[in-house]
Amino acid sequence: MLTNSEVFLVCISFFFILIIGYLYFRSSFTRRELFEVISESNQFEDNFKELEEDRQELVIFCLKSMDGNDFDSNQLISLITNLGAKNCDGFFVFYDNEDAEAFRIANLLNPGLIKEDTSTNSIVMAIDLMRVKYPIKSFDKMISMSHLIAEKIEAVICDEKMQPLSVQLIQHLQTKAQEIEYSNNLSIKAT
Repeated sequence: MLTNSEVFLVCISFFFILIIGYLYFRSSFTRRELFEVISESNQFEDNFKELEEDRQELVIFCLKSMDGNDFDSNQLISLITNLGAKNCDGFFVFYDNEDAEAFRIANLLNPGLIKEDTSTNSIVMAIDLMRVKYPIKSFDKMISMSHLIAEKIEAVICDEKMQPLSVQLIQHLQTKAQEIEYSNNLSIKAT
């Protein structure tokens, strides 16, 4: 059995081992290095936020001619303009009530511009749900405009894979727009 003096010597030797260990490893636990580790983690969070801001959620509809013939470009331009779009460098842009961009219309073929001398049998309507202020309203407006334009120019509405647009896809995209608007509202309230 250990005596009191032996227990005391074991405790003191353990204490000295701790001190020597601390002095030996102290250089690796400096405040500067800990600060660098913390700043690196903050830098990672900043990079993640930048990546999150760069995210896109594109919704693309194609309107292609039913018979495969080219659209009359003058009729197409006047129709789109009469529906409220503004010509921006050959692209047509629809705006929401606050003059923020809702969605765009372009020529599906290169270079994408719709001008009076354009010959195309397909146009594209595109919206980035992450960039618009009101994703639900902008998406609904794009749906209604695509139906109006398709009816007037005798076109079929297709998705980005050139498959006819289905009711299920429209519902899925509306749900996605609702989720994005909800998350945008939450992030605005958090700030």
